[in-house]
Amino acid sequence: MLISCIIALLLYSGDLPDNQDSFQQLQGKHATIHFLETEKTEAERAQSIIESAWTEFSQYFPIENESPVQVWLVRTTEDFSKMSSGRSSFLYGGIARPGSGIIVVKAPRLRKWGEDFAGTLRHELVHVFLHRAGLDERIPLWFNEGLAMFLANEYYWSTGLRMSHIVITNRLIDYRNLDRDLMLTTSPDTTSSAYVQSLSMVQYLYKKLGDKKFWEMVRECKDKRFVQSLKEIGGLSLDEFWYGYRRSLWIITLMGALATGSIFMPIAILAIFVFLWIWRKNQQKMKKWEEEEAEDELLGIRTIPWEHLTQEPYDWELKDDE
Repeated sequence: MLISCIIALLLYSGDLPDNQDSFQQLQGKHATIHFLETEKTEAERAQSIIESAWTEFSQYFPIENESPVQVWLVRTTEDFSKMSSGRSSFLYGGIARPGSGIIVVKAPRLRKWGEDFAGTLRHELVHVFLHRAGLDERIPLWFNEGLAMFLANEYYWSTGLRMSHIVITNRLIDYRNLDRDLMLTTSPDTTSSAYVQSLSMVQYLYKKLGDKKFWEMVRECKDKRFVQSLKEIGGLSLDEFWYGYRRSLWIITLMGALATGSIFMPIAILAIFVFLWIWRKNQQKMKKWEEEEAEDELLGIRTIPWEHLTQEPYDWELKDDE
């Protein structure tokens, strides 16, 4: 329940800028762009990006509410912080308030060099679509953010390199902690790793299930929890997905190490062998646990499966809801 409240606070709250009367409006079919005169060219570009993305995303998320989104191009850190409930303009290129249909993005004078303006708009629009499709409350936050990055084409070519660095430096985030690290910005490095890992996990799941089954699983989350939809449509339990994803990382790490060609490549390759050794040990341990559980069943001893402890929602959340 506490996690749900934090998500709601971050995604749905915020105020409008004090100088909102000085903003002009560019009205389109699916978006109203609010901008200052100096950002007129950027506003026209934003309008084009939103219209194109809206048509693309409609095939994945059937929605009934087609009211235009309100896109605000803000040019001060104060306005960005106010409209995003205190989010830092240094860490975030934009935010969405899905319940209000509001998207806030930084104007050119606030953005860092090379920052992906189109990717940010597409990313935040995905959050609005997920809300209007009735999916955001039934999927974990990591899948929400990973799916937004996946459709926005963010970090498309660099995800493998980033993940190889995360694995080599032993910064892979455990599944149980991933949503927490996305919500609670303990450090820019941790937040960045959490976002990249979320995207990597969505990419793995998409390749594992294939296009048709993947999107069927996503749409099924309108009526079922993510774990249930993953099992019934994707044929994977949560622990099967997580351990399968972890096993896939050694290939990503190897390719990343070879691609860099740096003087640290021998260290990276050594890290891969260590990773594989640890994985093999864990597999042996799991096999032993399975044998012990089978013996317990024969003796009539009941055990609680690991997946039950990590399903969405957690048991204590269900009790609070009831």
